Amino acid sequence: MDYRFLFFQPQGRLAPLPFARGLILLTGALMIVTLLAAIASPSLGILQYTLIFPYLCLFGKRLHDAGLSAWLWLAFLAGFGFFNMFLSAFLLPVLSPDAYAIQLEVQKLMETGGFTAAFEALAERAPEYARLAAVTTIAAFLVSSALSGFAAYRMRSDPNPNRHGPPTQGGRGPAATFS
Repeated sequence: MDYRFLFFQPQGRLAPLPFARGLILLTGALMIVTLLAAIASPSLGILQYTLIFPYLCLFGKRLHDAGLSAWLWLAFLAGFGFFNMFLSAFLLPVLSPDAYAIQLEVQKLMETGGFTAAFEALAERAPEYARLAAVTTIAAFLVSSALSGFAAYRMRSDPNPNRHGPPTQGGRGPAATFS
């Protein structure tokens, strides 16, 4: 697989199969960053921002293959964010009850002591909360990533050349070098 084309080149087209392979690799990398942030230090979570451009390149080329603009990646990002937030809120009491208890304490403190007091309390307990909510965070991320990736994977490829390049050959686009 040509990783430079997949993750660092926003131009071109990408068939579903190389897209899926790239998405699996990026999802694995983001899971590692999430685990490091939960286990070692929440400040390591900033490393996830280094993966934004590779995600943009991957989804952008898949959208190009369907004859669409890469700007529609923002819709995928919004959908991912919505599902991730919804699943996190739904799964937190089930998968991470201790983290949910911390969240309830902070909410009660916000009601009585105000936003500043709640923010300070949450900042003090951030490492503990991140560690306790790691299972929920990873589960919500995997499901959200799978849903947004499946939607992009299932888009029909444009069988004709378009402004982004020649058509992909059934999964054997420029990034599929395993043939």
